[in-house]
Amino acid sequence: MSRKVLGIDIRKESVSAVLVKTSLRESRIDTHAYIPIPDSEEDPDSIKTALEALTTEIDPVGCDCVVSISADHFSYRILKVPFKDAKKIRMVLPFELEPTVPFPIDDLVVDFITLESDRQGDQTDLIAVAVPKSELNPYIETLAGIKIDPEMVTISGLPSALCLASQADPGQDQLFLEINKAISTLFIVGDDRIKLLRSFPTPVAEDTRAGALGAFVRRTLAAYGELSRSEFQPLDIVMTGSGLNGANFDKDVARVLDLPTNRLNIIERLNIPIDNEDVRLWEPALMDSALSLAMMEIQGIGGLNFHKSQFAAKKIFVRHKKDWIKTGILTATLILLLVFNVITESCTLNKQLEGYDQQIRNIFKTTFPKEKIVEPFQQMQIKVQEAKKKAVIQSTAGPHIRRIDILNAISRSIPETITVDITRMVLSPDTVLISGNTDTFNSVDDIQSKLEQIDFFKKVMISSTNKDRSGKEIRFQLKVEL
Repeated sequence: MSRKVLGIDIRKESVSAVLVKTSLRESRIDTHAYIPIPDSEEDPDSIKTALEALTTEIDPVGCDCVVSISADHFSYRILKVPFKDAKKIRMVLPFELEPTVPFPIDDLVVDFITLESDRQGDQTDLIAVAVPKSELNPYIETLAGIKIDPEMVTISGLPSALCLASQADPGQDQLFLEINKAISTLFIVGDDRIKLLRSFPTPVAEDTRAGALGAFVRRTLAAYGELSRSEFQPLDIVMTGSGLNGANFDKDVARVLDLPTNRLNIIERLNIPIDNEDVRLWEPALMDSALSLAMMEIQGIGGLNFHKSQFAAKKIFVRHKKDWIKTGILTATLILLLVFNVITESCTLNKQLEGYDQQIRNIFKTTFPKEKIVEPFQQMQIKVQEAKKKAVIQSTAGPHIRRIDILNAISRSIPETITVDITRMVLSPDTVLISGNTDTFNSVDDIQSKLEQIDFFKKVMISSTNKDRSGKEIRFQLKVEL
């Protein structure tokens, strides 16, 4: 299923937005926009005006929207709590922050990032971040005015730092500096996490900006080294933001810090293509933050969120209502077809069974006409078993005389002087039926007397004698008991 994610980065001087279409195969930039914000003294609702202008260029309907706001709204504290369970940390965090922030604790929205720690036991080192509701709510209300209810509101620059951290090699720390015209933010990233973040006003004078920023970074690194009790040696410093002043600025920062400098350019790092229909010029320094924000949501990278909606389930249902209705209809249709197929097969099988039952009744009635039909199949099984037992008993009780021996004995017993023609002989386990023709009735009597002399013939009886149509021969039938 495809998805559209709109990342909106709201800073003091501008609003940038990137719409990313994502599917199982790839993520692609559909369109992007950059809206400068005029001086707030000229327009008190400058942010609202910029967001309304943004919606004329990018339609947010049907998009999952994620938003970042300027880092100077937030307070940052490094804390240590005596347990690791996230739920417990959230419960005690406001009380831990209360003595250290100049705001009523009830007026704060708080979230945290855990820090990597070698400490044993249940202690957790973390960065706690708080924002006053009085500063956060105006953004939420302004976004609601243009019908945007964001999935997440986070710190500008943080998504870029997290994307950079996810690309870093294990064990390598980097500095990430987002330099905007009003506010700059420094991040220490490594091992797929944020280790430190700090925001400060961007120096106004452009000619001395690199030196001032370098001095701030050096002081921050010295404090971090003291705090972490380690010699921190970053691999390089990566920069982005609207406050960059060309290539010479990078060289000045590299000279001041004695570190290699690189531009971020998220679109190249994550290899994200731009749709051919988006003809606007792409400027990485202006769009990195908004693109990182969208990719953070798409890739499920965990971070800070200061707007957790109480009606998230309802929002998801409304957003995907049409898709779920279609899926429900298809599922219901499939179930109905399966039920219909089962019913049809059941009726067909019942008809076949009725046909087989009738065949069994007919066979039973023909084979055992005097028997009353109750359960024909079982009755037939019983009859077959009885017949097998009877056959076994008869076979066991019989004399086991070979047929060739019977024929040989009959041939030897009848003398050559008697004219006889044997026409039929039926042998069973205990009887032999002999049919034939001879010349006189006396010859029949002689044949009977001769056969009675055979040892394994128990009794020989004349079943019938009569003349044939010509009157010249006598037809006879003898029954022999073995």
